[in-house]
Amino acid sequence: MRRSRWISFIGLTAIVVLTLAPTARAGQPVTQTLNPPPPAFETCMAVGGGTICSGKRTVPLNDDTGEVCGSGANEFAIVIEGTLDQLASRTYDVNGNMTGRFIQDTYRSGAFVNSVTGASVPFTGHDRVTDVLTVPADFSTATETVTGEFIVTLPHVGTVYLTAGTSASSVIDGTLEFQAGPGAVIEWFVNGGPMEVPPELCAALGSV
Repeated sequence: MRRSRWISFIGLTAIVVLTLAPTARAGQPVTQTLNPPPPAFETCMAVGGGTICSGKRTVPLNDDTGEVCGSGANEFAIVIEGTLDQLASRTYDVNGNMTGRFIQDTYRSGAFVNSVTGASVPFTGHDRVTDVLTVPADFSTATETVTGEFIVTLPHVGTVYLTAGTSASSVIDGTLEFQAGPGAVIEWFVNGGPMEVPPELCAALGSV
């Protein structure tokens, strides 16, 4: 599941909506065309300064990451399994053009799996993606901020890999405006890679 994705939630959504949207009166049904249209799982309401859409969904995960460990007879692909809980919202201006988007992903029962042996190591993870568009409806003008954390653990051993961090970048040219902490695994989950597989993960999958 490569995407942008797709990330206790209710309070956080309220904060994001208040941050991205103008002060609103009570929501009313939307009668105008929204650009771009929201995903099917989001419900939209017209407000004093435009439109707010929000929703949540649960998605099963069973995906080949496209990354491999080892070589020759010892080579295996890394598969991800688990469940994704996603909460998302977006705001539109009075003309129906999108001005901002927020996505929060939380992974449950997550595991990285050795495609050959079926050996797996569990992980916990979450990420938050916020996009602010300088020009409404023009996603190429967005500044995207990504924050997240992924922890890979082994039973009776503990944490074998941890990635956590925050980054802000321009969508149009990828210019990195701010970064704190390593984010290789987060980058794969949020934007589809490259994952830059940490050696600790390969070792864990090959030895369990």
